[in-house]
Amino acid sequence: MPGPRKRAPRKIAVIDPDRCFGALACSICQAACPVADCITEEPDENGRLVCAVRIDACIGCGLCVALGNATAPQPREFGCPADFDAIDLVAFEEVVQTMESAGTDGDASVGITEPAGA
Repeated sequence: MPGPRKRAPRKIAVIDPDRCFGALACSICQAACPVADCITEEPDENGRLVCAVRIDACIGCGLCVALGNATAPQPREFGCPADFDAIDLVAFEEVVQTMESAGTDGDASVGITEPAGA
C-alpha cells in the first residue's frame, strides 16, 4: 500500500494463533494477501511462529480466508487451508475495541498486530 488508508475497512482478517498451522510450514495466507507485509510472522505463547495481521495494513479483502468459511466474501480456491480455517473477517471497530480493552501492545495474542510504534 503506497500510503496511509483514506478510511478504515469495514472488516479485517483476524488469525486464531491456536488454529494457525505455522508461518514457516504454511504461509498460504501471506501468498494470498495482495498487501505487502500485511500478514507477518509472530511468536505465539509457546514461541512457535504463526501468522498475524497488521491492522494498519489489512484492507479486508478476505482473500486469505478459507474457502467455505462463512466470513469469506466470495468463493475461491485459495486461502487458509480448510482443515485449519484459522482466519475470519471481523468488523474493524470490534477488533479495535477488543485491542483497546485488552491494552494490547502489539503482541499477536489475538492474531493481530498493531502498527510499529503504536
